[in-house]
Amino acid sequence: WIYLRRIPVKASFKEQLDIFRNKHTWFCTITYMMTFGTFAGLSAAFPLLIKILYGGFEGAPDPLVYAFYGPLIGSASRILFGFVADKTGGAILTTITGIGLAIGVTLLITMGLVAPTGMEQFPMFVTIILVLFFFTGIGNAATFRQFPIIFGHNPRQAAGVIGWTAAIAAYGPFIFATIIGTVISATGNAKVFFVGLLVFVLFATIVNWYYYNRRGCEKPS
Repeated sequence: WIYLRRIPVKASFKEQLDIFRNKHTWFCTITYMMTFGTFAGLSAAFPLLIKILYGGFEGAPDPLVYAFYGPLIGSASRILFGFVADKTGGAILTTITGIGLAIGVTLLITMGLVAPTGMEQFPMFVTIILVLFFFTGIGNAATFRQFPIIFGHNPRQAAGVIGWTAAIAAYGPFIFATIIGTVISATGNAKVFFVGLLVFVLFATIVNWYYYNRRGCEKPS
């Protein structure tokens, strides 16, 4: 700490709160919850889902064997698509992320993979979950590219929004684990949770497309 420099705060606490009067703060929070929030939430919930959904079958898998693959894939795709986002812009990649997540979650639901009847469904369950991780990595890169552009008129607000959205999305593991546990306790499977996740992903994707991606949108990014 001896070598640290003191950097003066150029805005009071009250002035920093002005980000909450900007509608784009809330839209960015929604899209970042879809991307990083889902990444963080699935990272915590993946082994839990394996244990609860498939742990009762003969030859049940060890959740810890698979736990690290998801975060590894998501982190790798985030790095790779960071370069892509710099070239294409973030908004289109966020839209692609939402579409990819929506398709993946729909398959989990319609194929019965989150309300399984046997171990033969497990390989497909793992495959689709890993695909979801891949898309969250793309979304993380995309939104990180978008936010400074959306708030390009005010760098101070941009910094505040990035900090705020990151803090909220960090609750992803708590939110996912709590809701999944509650849903499984009530229904015996995770179908209701994934239906809710699908609705949220579709909503976040529409928000991103309407405000940041479509032709003539308010904040192309």
